[in-house]
Amino acid sequence: MRRAALLGLLLWGPASASAQQDQTIVNRVIGNVPSIAVSEIDPQLPAGTIAVEVIDDAGEPVPEAAVRLGFMEQSGGRKSEACITNDEGRCDFLELPTDSAHSYRVNVPYNGARYSSTPFRLDPKRGQRVRITRLRTTTNDQRIFQVLGRTMVEFKDDRARVTQEARLTNLGDATYVFPDGGLAIQLPEGSKAFDSRAMMTDQRVSGTDQGLEIKGSLPPGRTTLTWAYDVPVAGNTLTLEQQVPFRTMEYQVISDYIDGMSLEVEGFAVARIHEGSDRRFLVAGVMRRPGDPRIDSLRIHVRGIPGGGPLPYLASALAFVFIVLGLTLVFRRSDESQVLAKAREERRKELLDEIADLEADRKAESVGPTFYEHRRRELTDELAILLRMQSEAKGH
Repeated sequence: MRRAALLGLLLWGPASASAQQDQTIVNRVIGNVPSIAVSEIDPQLPAGTIAVEVIDDAGEPVPEAAVRLGFMEQSGGRKSEACITNDEGRCDFLELPTDSAHSYRVNVPYNGARYSSTPFRLDPKRGQRVRITRLRTTTNDQRIFQVLGRTMVEFKDDRARVTQEARLTNLGDATYVFPDGGLAIQLPEGSKAFDSRAMMTDQRVSGTDQGLEIKGSLPPGRTTLTWAYDVPVAGNTLTLEQQVPFRTMEYQVISDYIDGMSLEVEGFAVARIHEGSDRRFLVAGVMRRPGDPRIDSLRIHVRGIPGGGPLPYLASALAFVFIVLGLTLVFRRSDESQVLAKAREERRKELLDEIADLEADRKAESVGPTFYEHRRRELTDELAILLRMQSEAKGH
């Protein structure tokens, strides 16, 4: 049964969890976890003051914790100050600029992880209070799981643009820290023009001579990493091979499609045609259940690629396409639909809260217009799709 398979796979063992454990799993998969950083204006604090409190996962103060305050200037300049918490887990930064040209971010590094607040600007008349929860860390990846991995291949002239997404979940109580030097992933031979989506969090994905590396840490809950690269296309066939470093529940491979093309992914179901509003795609997928062998590598073959003319190349729409295909394929209807319906509803509430927070940040000029427009488009697109899916699930 799908629910038992989901819970069993996430726990990497028998699906015998209690209802409370079920809810914990759902929350961590969809990212509905307690905030590590809480930042708010405090009228009791004088202007230009940032009061920091560091606690552990039990809510107890953490003495002698290193705290670093990052300054970000509108001109692009950056600097920082540091302090050490006292016996009550507190330290303060005083007499800071409160003008609109400065924004701040509180960071607490610990054992290879970094716990951070979202950037904020100081109120001209009141101070800011920031509470950071410093979790335990681990280098054991047994609780790290890829709920959904996705590779999309788009063609233009003599190259293919390969965009990959790893939707990761840390099901543990501790923050996972990537190995020293980063987690290395080798990319196909000849790959170039590597790019990755900038993160406001602790993860960093960067290109190397052999491929890419992921550094930083994964706190409990959900994290999505996205990167892209080009590979040359010679002739009418493209073969890609790449390792999959994470335990994976579901993986999808999506390719541009015109008549005569085919997609084969070794070990995956036969590719099917997906009809979009103005495009067609080939989609191949696989799902793993407890006891199934791991997906260790991808071996992708695209055949029948026409030469001489470009296929649709709409990179700007890639995030939206991923959301559409991801939600429609991950949240398929099943007899065990209650968990999924609850997850959708909680994600809807989470999206509305994120949009409200984003609007408040923009009004307070805590974020710039470019970040605001990009993030708002992502959130509203996902919300529209989620609302449609809820309506369809109810038969409306």
